[in-house]
Amino acid sequence: MHPTAPDPGSTTPDAAVAPTSGDVRDLLLGVAVGLAWCVVVEVLRSSDWWNPRWVSAWWWCGLALAVVVAAWRRHPRATFWGVVVGYPLVYRTGLQSELHLAPLLAAAFVGARAGAVAPVVAAVATVGGTLALLVPGGLAVTHDLDLWLLPWMPLVDVSYSVALATLACAAVVLGAVVHRLERTSADLAARNAELRRLQEVRTERAVLAERTRIARELHDVVAHHVSAIVVRAQAANRVAGRRPEATAEATAWIAGAGKEALTAMRGLVHVLRADDRAAAAPDARDPGTAGSSASAGVSAELAPAPGVDDVARAAQRLREAGVAVDLTLPDHVDLPPDVALAVARIAQEALTNVLLHSRAARAEVRVDARGDALHLLVRDPGPRRAASPSGGHGLVHMRERARACGGRLDAGPADDGGWTVHASFPTTTPDGPDVALTGAAR
Repeated sequence: MHPTAPDPGSTTPDAAVAPTSGDVRDLLLGVAVGLAWCVVVEVLRSSDWWNPRWVSAWWWCGLALAVVVAAWRRHPRATFWGVVVGYPLVYRTGLQSELHLAPLLAAAFVGARAGAVAPVVAAVATVGGTLALLVPGGLAVTHDLDLWLLPWMPLVDVSYSVALATLACAAVVLGAVVHRLERTSADLAARNAELRRLQEVRTERAVLAERTRIARELHDVVAHHVSAIVVRAQAANRVAGRRPEATAEATAWIAGAGKEALTAMRGLVHVLRADDRAAAAPDARDPGTAGSSASAGVSAELAPAPGVDDVARAAQRLREAGVAVDLTLPDHVDLPPDVALAVARIAQEALTNVLLHSRAARAEVRVDARGDALHLLVRDPGPRRAASPSGGHGLVHMRERARACGGRLDAGPADDGGWTVHASFPTTTPDGPDVALTGAAR
C-alpha cells in the first residue's frame, strides 16, 4: 500500500501548534490589508464625488476581509464560520456594493480549499450568508414584521439573487478544486519519495549482492590455487634436507600453479569488467536488442565459463599436491551455464577443503544423474585436521551457489570419520529438456 499524503487542511483548523513563518506573514498581510482599506475609504470620503449612505458597511467589509487574510492558514474553519455567520449579522444595511461580498467569497474559498468544511455545507452556508446581506437590517433587525418584510418584498430581484448565489457557489467549487489538486500533489510527492526510498534500497541490495558475488568468485578462484601452492610448499620444506630434487620439483610446480592462479584472476577481472560494460551499454538495457552487435562484442571477448571439465583440472591439481583422487565424470554433459559453474566451483572448493582440513591421502569425486537430479559428491576418509580458529566462508559460498541454481548442498562428517559434501541440482527446467549424462571413471 502506498502512504497517503496528509490532508492539507485536516490538521490546520484550530490546531494548537506553534505559529509558523507563514502564520506570521498572513497576520502581517491581514493588518496591511486592513490599514490599506481604511486609508482608501478615508481618502474616498474626503472627496466630493463619493458619499456612501452607510459608511459602517465599508468598515465591516474591510475588517472581515482583513480577518480572512490574517487567519485563513492557521484557523480556516473558525475563519469560515466566523465570517459567513458573523459578517451578515453586523452588516445590517442591505448590500451596498457587490464589493462587499469579497469577505464571504474569500471565506468560502478558504474553507473549501483547506478542507475545513465539506463543500456542500460550505456552499449552503455561503449562499445563506450572501442572501442575508441582501436583507435590509440583516438578521439582527428588531423592527416589526410588517415594517420590515412588506416594504422589502417588492424590491427583491430574483435573477440578481441567483447570480450572487451562483458566485458564492463558484467560490466554494474553486476552493474544493484547489484542495483536491493540492492533496493529489502532496500524495504524489509522498509516493515519489517512497519510490525513491525503495529504489535506494534496491540499489543497496544490488550493490551488496554484487559485492557478495565478487567475494565468492575471488575466494573460489584464488583459494583453490593458493591452498594447493601452500600445501606443496610445506611438503617440499619438510623433505628439503633429505631430497633436494623434491624442492626443485616443488618450486617448478608452484611456479606453474602461480601462473594458473594469475591467469584465473585475470580472467575473473576481465569478466567483471565485461559485465560493467554490458550493464553500461544502452543495448544491454533494452530487451528488444539483446542480440545487438554491442552485446555480441562483449560476449565474444569472454572466455568459456567454468564447467564440469574444470572438475578434472581441480582434481589433477590435488593429485599433484599429493592426494590421490578417484574421479567419476560423465563423458558428455549438457548443463545450463549456471549449473555447470556451480558444479565446478563447489567441487573446487570441496577439494580445497580436503587439502586444508583433512589428513586423508585419497579423495573421491563423482558427478552423475540419479532420478530427477544431478548429483555431485566429494568425499574423503579423513581424519580431520584441527579446526582453524579464523573459520572460513567455503561452506557458505557452496550453499549459496547451490541455492542460486535451485539445488541444495549438504556437508558434514561421514560415519568413517571423514567428510562428505553432497550437492544436488534439478535436471529439468521449465524451458528445457532433461539433462543428458553419460559417464565413466577418469
